[in-house]
Amino acid sequence: MRLPAAGALLTTGAFAQPAYPDRPIRFVVPVAPGAGTDLVARQVSVALNKLWNASVLVDNKPGAGGVLGTDAVAKAMPDGYTVLFTFSTHYTTPWLEKTPYDAVADFEPVAKLASTTLFMVTAADSPLRSVADVVAASKRAPRSISYASAGQGTPSHMCGALLGSITGIEMIHAPYKNGSQAMIETGSGQVQVAFSGPAALPLVRSGRLRVLAVTADKRSAQLAEVPTMNEAAGIVGYDIASPVWSLAPRGTPAAIVGRLSEAFAAITAAADFKAFCAAQYLEQDYQNAAAMKAAAAGESAKWRRLVELTKT
Repeated sequence: MRLPAAGALLTTGAFAQPAYPDRPIRFVVPVAPGAGTDLVARQVSVALNKLWNASVLVDNKPGAGGVLGTDAVAKAMPDGYTVLFTFSTHYTTPWLEKTPYDAVADFEPVAKLASTTLFMVTAADSPLRSVADVVAASKRAPRSISYASAGQGTPSHMCGALLGSITGIEMIHAPYKNGSQAMIETGSGQVQVAFSGPAALPLVRSGRLRVLAVTADKRSAQLAEVPTMNEAAGIVGYDIASPVWSLAPRGTPAAIVGRLSEAFAAITAAADFKAFCAAQYLEQDYQNAAAMKAAAAGESAKWRRLVELTKT
């Protein structure tokens, strides 16, 4: 009996690889529902359902500061059906405690989807009218200016620590249990300035807080009139924003990573994603898999430096 050629065997149903995706894709979010990263994952899941006519589920796995969900993805089958949606803690946590995964080596970057910039704010009636005023006051009288954050080691704490490192000023850090309380205390003048994400904006809109600058190295699309910290203080090298990244387990086939990355590019370029970002005060900030992979080691080093600054 003559056997079919090997090439013919590979094209038969018994040997052909199933088309991707042929079952539900799971987006794992290592924080509770309602957080910014969770909202991005849900927005993208709905769009990917429509784009691919596929089932995409969001699976929240909070716990241990994001370690629980992140580790679950690191240990998942690298087949494209488990994707992590995460943020700055992906790179900061390993510098704060031992994690069961390597934040760079154990993952395949898929895409950066958006980012959250932070804001430097002060009370609306404060005599500090600009970042330059804050720097000048701190130089005249070291430790005369206090700044509020959402807690020790948070990105808002890093914002003040980085400003001190670049300008040589010394401010007093006032950590709060949550960002909302920090904003209330800043608005009432209990602390002179604060760094916050979108939690500050309701008090800005109500006239209790004034925005002095955004912490990213480029202006916010949502508050285009507000200068960056670099512009406002006449400095260089200041850049803190918390991205939302998607990553797959190490070993996920490049073709699948590429297909996901291309789909996310189309989703984040769409008008409904732009409207979603505007509503959530997020920045559209897409980066494909190749660019994200090339930047991963530098991203880890950047966040390590910021973590170290909060310890001094």
